[in-house]
Amino acid sequence: MSGYRTSNFDPYAGSNYGRPLKPFNWVQWTGAGFIAAGVLVLAAALADQLRVIDLGTKDLLPISTSLCVLGALFVNSRRETLSPEDAARRKRQTMIGAAIGLAICAAGAAVIFYFKGA
Repeated sequence: MSGYRTSNFDPYAGSNYGRPLKPFNWVQWTGAGFIAAGVLVLAAALADQLRVIDLGTKDLLPISTSLCVLGALFVNSRRETLSPEDAARRKRQTMIGAAIGLAICAAGAAVIFYFKGA
């Protein structure tokens, strides 16, 4: 199969995108509204669990998370492109955060093994 791969196209390559572009357009504001509605529905579900109010239904968690995810998609519809320096800084910060998280997980596992006697 010579010549099967003739280009450098990578369908799984990610792009270096930064934060959402500002000022928001109408699509992003719609997303912000969906996120706010999702947070309000989640607060109502929490109030129902704490028996502050009685809503009569228990299926509010999937609705609230769906609204928040849909809103995040709308807000992130326009994102700024990062410069190579910003992309390198973000990658370095990600690696440092991952290393700190791994160290915390390892310390937690060591504490659990020490106190459990395993």
